[in-house]
Amino acid sequence: MLKKSVFVLTVALLTVGAYARDFVTPAGDTVDWEYDGSNSERKAESWNWPATYDMKDICVIPVRMDVGFWIKVNGCKDLKLDLKQVQIHKYSGSVDVSITCNVNIALSVSWSKSSDIDLGGYSSSASVSPSTLDAPGGTVTVSLTLSDVDLQSIVKSTRGVAAGQNCVQVGTITLRVRPNVKPALAGGCG
Repeated sequence: MLKKSVFVLTVALLTVGAYARDFVTPAGDTVDWEYDGSNSERKAESWNWPATYDMKDICVIPVRMDVGFWIKVNGCKDLKLDLKQVQIHKYSGSVDVSITCNVNIALSVSWSKSSDIDLGGYSSSASVSPSTLDAPGGTVTVSLTLSDVDLQSIVKSTRGVAAGQNCVQVGTITLRVRPNVKPALAGGCG
């Protein structure tokens, strides 16, 4: 009888252990895997199931943008065109300009004398070479020549330029640029 009692008690304990394993793991989790040969099952209450809704790809949408034209004069604020006297009434000079761009460009220049400087009845010739530049850019040379400059007029200028003064700013030269491609007037992404 003792053997039967020990056997029944052992079976009961094993059954309770198996039943408890369905709900509580040895680590204290309320969900457990059970294996039966090559099959496995998992048991837990729905409110305690360790699951998440995963994000799934549903639609891939192309993203487009207008790139536009980009033109950069490298070190623009540091550039200076210094004129040197090549004859008594003639001054000439040039400066190399580095340009980076994503489009082929056409270039031009324009000279503007400072309003408070009098150069007399002078003539000017400004140019940029080359006058076109292909992407991704390169170096152009901006040149200016002032001829028939009246040195006496400069000294009498409203600014009061003293004779023999060096590096007097007498004006500005403006570098102009435009895309050198056929215009696309209507379009774009938006």
